[in-house]
Amino acid sequence: MQDGAVNKGPHELPFVLEVPAEGLVVERVGELDLYRPADAAKPLPAVVFVHGPVPAEAVRPPDWPSYQGYGRLAATRGLVGVTIDLDYPHPMAWPAAAEALGKVVDMIRSRPEVDGDRMALWAFSGGGLLVGHWLGDAPDWLRCVALSYPYVNTSPSDGEVLDPTLPVVLTRVGRERPEVQATVDAFIAIAATVDAAVEVIDVPEGQHGFDVLDPGPRSREALVEAMDAVQRHLRP
Repeated sequence: MQDGAVNKGPHELPFVLEVPAEGLVVERVGELDLYRPADAAKPLPAVVFVHGPVPAEAVRPPDWPSYQGYGRLAATRGLVGVTIDLDYPHPMAWPAAAEALGKVVDMIRSRPEVDGDRMALWAFSGGGLLVGHWLGDAPDWLRCVALSYPYVNTSPSDGEVLDPTLPVVLTRVGRERPEVQATVDAFIAIAATVDAAVEVIDVPEGQHGFDVLDPGPRSREALVEAMDAVQRHLRP
């Protein structure tokens, strides 16, 4: 863990992977930040980074160093990285936040910088609750869903099943919170029953929020592996 990390919030901690900003353009559009290569001459596939619950009074996710790092990382791969700011103050607000996310994604797909037929959603922590309906019924434009230390809703009462045709990149940590780990284990079990295309990337010594809390070789390697996988699924 980084020195002083115990006393800092995630919005204060640096991304564990150093990603240069040279050659990239960042544009703020309302409550979105779009990261893309400066020399892009055509619409590019996009990765939308979906945050978990954030109290209303907190620093907004597009201003967190971690999401800025993810946005730059996507842009260095020839993609559009999109960081967003949803009204998602606590976990119980996830249904309204999921509905809002759908509208945000529709808007992003219509952007001139974005190839709306090649999109990925990358959800973190409680952001996993917001992408459940896409996991169960993936539209043609959704080429991949990535989940990092996610909380996923696997309750049969929600009517959500895992679409076996949708590639999923799941980054799990070895020091996860028990209540979150239980949902990850259930998700992997469901994936096995339907032979879903789930690629698991393990960070054995990582904790929830490893991408800011656990600087070290394995954390950096896992981030690169996950982005490699997402980029691969967004290719034509």
